[in-house]
Amino acid sequence: MSKLNRRLFSALTGLALLGAPVLTALTPAAASAEVPKVKKVAMVDMQRVLNETKAGKAARTKLEKSSKTKQAKFDKKRAALESDAAKLGTLSGQELAAAQEKLQRDSIELQNMLMALEQELGDQHNKLLEKMYENAQAIVADMAKEQGLDLVLVRDPMTVIWAKDAFDITGEVVKRYDTKHPK
Repeated sequence: MSKLNRRLFSALTGLALLGAPVLTALTPAAASAEVPKVKKVAMVDMQRVLNETKAGKAARTKLEKSSKTKQAKFDKKRAALESDAAKLGTLSGQELAAAQEKLQRDSIELQNMLMALEQELGDQHNKLLEKMYENAQAIVADMAKEQGLDLVLVRDPMTVIWAKDAFDITGEVVKRYDTKHPK
């Protein structure tokens, strides 16, 4: 080993030895920041809350009605566009060019309309989910206090692979949701 390597090795060893008491001194503090043990756990299936509550069913019906209305408006516009496209075969010259140009503008307008309708439906859906989730959270918080629960998880196949059915409090959440938020 060269002199430079021995000096580096010696310096690093010295630093490591000096660092050991510092690390040892930190260990008790780290132990006091330990996470408390979880004793009682429960789970809520939010999809069931959305599907089984009266408010969830009413909201889904409202969304479906809104979607059908928007779809009908879109279909009417699309049918008019298709009708105009079918008439192109009977035109020629300047009339054909003008009709093609109008058809192109109407087609772009139809695409914009579709995007706007999809955005509107998405926003309505998100507002519904947000409100229902907020309401369910308050109900779950009350239940957790009443039952002395330490942790409540959202039951979802992507996050909870398996759990005993006894941990699932969704049925009670649905009952309380219907009582507190009938529609």
